[in-house]
Amino acid sequence: MNHLLANKLNLNNIKQLVLVCILLILTATMLSACTEAPSNTNNTYIKRLENITDNKSEDLPALNSLKLNPLTELNNSKITLGIVELAGISSCNLNVVISEHNNQLGKTATAAGRLKYQIDFIQHANSCLASLDKTSVTYKKIHEAKNQKQADLLHYFNAALIEEPELNRTWSLTASELSKEPAGFSDTIEAMRKLTAIKAQLAQAQFDKINTDAIYQALETLNKYRFNQSLIKSVRQQIRLNKIATGLVHNINLSTLCPVGKNKDKAKIMNNIFQKFYLSQIQPYQAQLIGFLEVLQPLLNQLWYQERVTTNEINQLIKANSNTNLLNQLKSSAKQHVIWWQEFYKTCEISPI
Repeated sequence: MNHLLANKLNLNNIKQLVLVCILLILTATMLSACTEAPSNTNNTYIKRLENITDNKSEDLPALNSLKLNPLTELNNSKITLGIVELAGISSCNLNVVISEHNNQLGKTATAAGRLKYQIDFIQHANSCLASLDKTSVTYKKIHEAKNQKQADLLHYFNAALIEEPELNRTWSLTASELSKEPAGFSDTIEAMRKLTAIKAQLAQAQFDKINTDAIYQALETLNKYRFNQSLIKSVRQQIRLNKIATGLVHNINLSTLCPVGKNKDKAKIMNNIFQKFYLSQIQPYQAQLIGFLEVLQPLLNQLWYQERVTTNEINQLIKANSNTNLLNQLKSSAKQHVIWWQEFYKTCEISPI
């Protein structure tokens, strides 16, 4: 009897737990539905201005994903070590690096894996060469291969930029727009710093200082959050929406909207729209985007700027101290919009508060 009662109580507890879980899911779904996407807020803002002014906004061209330049193949002659030669370097770890690269896993390696192999080879080559007779064939092959790989490292780095999805989709529009409370900002900064540090070490021939495991660590983080992709998409989108909104208000005749000595009902409604949507929601979101860009744009510049795979269109978006870069475009488009509203308040003699 006690056993049956215990089972019944456990069943009731399970039912209650399931009910609580369902309620939590429904609550989360309802809260998510109530949180309007930033672009929707912008579109509502523009639509409200259109309705009150009877003007129609000009629709700017839609955004497109940005393409990367194709990377040409290397035409270097392949330097190989035979089984006997590999056995002759068993005292150093280079033979392990080569064997792993030549097995099935190495043959299916991604661009990041091939880049890691080139660096691993170079890092182990020096100690291996020190143990060999400089006049031997094996020494000459390893020395030649090391020099060739050092010369080709930036090619392999560019191959990772264009082939690894965690990197090449940075410029696409496939990610969701950045939410008002996004996750992954600090982790993305850390991942980007790992990659830019490796690139700098390659350029300065500091091969022994490179932590090749950091390549995969960085890609894993970028894949987890897709923060860069969402940020760039959201910024490009916000710049476009700012321009649409500014073009709309610039077509408004302020002297007609606020005639001297007459009622300013429309102007007051416009003020409410500006307060409710732009000042309360859009402007704080833009400030957030600017804050993210101020940190990440220099890292994007270090990683991508004027690389073989980077198009001029992308270069312009990340060029330091340029009016065309994303940060300055966003700041400028927001400023132009606010300037019109300053003139509105001055002409219409309405308090913005």
